[in-house]
Amino acid sequence: MIRRTALALAVLLLAPLPALHAAGATGPVVPKPSPADTTPYLIGAQMCPLWNSPKAWKPITLCPERKPVLGWYDESNPEVTDWQVKYALEHGISFFLVCWYRAKDNVGQQPIRARYEHWITEGLFKSRQQDKFKFCIMWENANSAAAGIASEADLLNNLLPYWIDTFFKKPGYLVVDGKPVLAVYNVDKFVKQLGGEAKAAVAVKRMEAACRAAGFKGLTFMGQHCWGNPIPPTTQMKKIGLSHSFAYHWPSFMGRAYMPAGTSPDTGRVMAGQEKCWQTMATQAIPNIVTVSMGWDSTPWGGATSKVRWRLTPDQFKTLCAQAKRVVDQRRSTELEGRMILIDNWNEYGEGHYVFPCQEYGFGYLDAIRRVFAPNAGPHVDVAPAGVKPGPYDVKGLF
Repeated sequence: MIRRTALALAVLLLAPLPALHAAGATGPVVPKPSPADTTPYLIGAQMCPLWNSPKAWKPITLCPERKPVLGWYDESNPEVTDWQVKYALEHGISFFLVCWYRAKDNVGQQPIRARYEHWITEGLFKSRQQDKFKFCIMWENANSAAAGIASEADLLNNLLPYWIDTFFKKPGYLVVDGKPVLAVYNVDKFVKQLGGEAKAAVAVKRMEAACRAAGFKGLTFMGQHCWGNPIPPTTQMKKIGLSHSFAYHWPSFMGRAYMPAGTSPDTGRVMAGQEKCWQTMATQAIPNIVTVSMGWDSTPWGGATSKVRWRLTPDQFKTLCAQAKRVVDQRRSTELEGRMILIDNWNEYGEGHYVFPCQEYGFGYLDAIRRVFAPNAGPHVDVAPAGVKPGPYDVKGLF
């Protein structure tokens, strides 16, 4: 069912914005961000860069409560990125973990060709705020529209050098303790494409060596788990030398022990299920990065990925963020697992998990993050651009 809710935005409207800025334009268009300090926590948001075409946005328009405050925007526009960076920093999010896709027909070949790379190369790299914000990539190697690798040689001679030169060496790439942060979505597929755990372990060591040769202290290589078996395959991750596990989403895919059956589960049980996921992962073979999820409802995509549908309110999400903070504090670790928290998700409107300001709850989710992780940040006013209906940022050809 399509829900039609009133616009709930606590915003200060600005005068209509000037025309979209081009390279070489002078003077600020988007107000400069005032970052919220979350020390000692490193808060990131997982980010899915799909939103630069009418084809992507068309299904989302059937759910008007999901319309962003920037309209049905083209995220390859660097001015859109300026707004995103402003919103993220002012609410305590200092980096995005961005889904990165290799073109399906590019396996084993040079030069590397990517899909959905526009947010990084066209948006962030041309943004006025690029020096203020960090990003890292999650290699989405399991998607049917993307690709993995043909061999170790393909990984070490083609893919990794591309990542190092295009991303890792950029000033805005997330480097922690001298090591660039890289994530892979499907660890099992990565292992199989390298010929097994032993060969994968050798490849990971060689990746680390290549990063040291490029001037880094090594590589922080994380593996994702959220689908299928409630007991995560972190033993395999440890065998091949990954440093941390994390989840793209909790807890909708972890079975009935973590998530109640049915299409409209009780939100209290959802929150308890997430905490159970965090506690379970904390006992596994390698350290885990906590992921905090606000919902799941893939109705715009036809509901094909899950029959489970749920969404926390901003107040419930605030409570869940506070629970995540306590869990991380209890680890009493100065390593990454004791500092980093991932927000699920910045902008996955199709799957129904997003904290970006939209029609239904406005800045509610972002304000919840700010209140929990930057409690001393002081008064704050959320700002949205005027004139976004249809707005200066809408993708061409949608209407």
